[in-house]
Amino acid sequence: MKKAIVFIRSLCIVIAICAVSIPVSSQSRSHGRSIYGELLGPSQGLGINYDARFKKESSEGFGWRTGAGVGYAYSSITAIYNIDGNYVDTYNQMFRLAIPIEVNYLLGKGRSKFESGAGGSMCVDLYRSATGAKPKCAVGVIPYVNIGYRYVADKGFMFRIGVSSSYSFNGDRVVFCPYIGFGKEL
Repeated sequence: MKKAIVFIRSLCIVIAICAVSIPVSSQSRSHGRSIYGELLGPSQGLGINYDARFKKESSEGFGWRTGAGVGYAYSSITAIYNIDGNYVDTYNQMFRLAIPIEVNYLLGKGRSKFESGAGGSMCVDLYRSATGAKPKCAVGVIPYVNIGYRYVADKGFMFRIGVSSSYSFNGDRVVFCPYIGFGKEL
């Protein structure tokens, strides 16, 4: 738990340093590339992401995004059973590392844009046992689709908000989660 808190603090510091230290002027700004912090959504908690357009010097159209995120969950009801249906253990803490990879599209001229995207978050989950058993690890990919709004100010400040829908293989259902992000266009 302490390692997760230290990692999240470090991630926030890196986002702040990047946002403040990147020089931006109206003549030298290269449109279409940005770095931003994200809460929830494909980052699965708190994350930092890099986004760019495929067409250089363009601030709209097709692009891609990747990053890294961390998440933590606590539950007293997650029970693990083996293939025979016998109870194995109860796991009540989960730490997740997520790496979202996405193809996206920005539509709109000027500062306000509609954003949509689809991709997958590669996740590594570490479960800690409530009874002291050895921790378990799971690896998988969570497919998702994003729909949202993006605003980029004249000085390069970027704000984004929207909804991400992902497919849960465990419950065989679609899950909707909001996201919000702040960063800087490079």
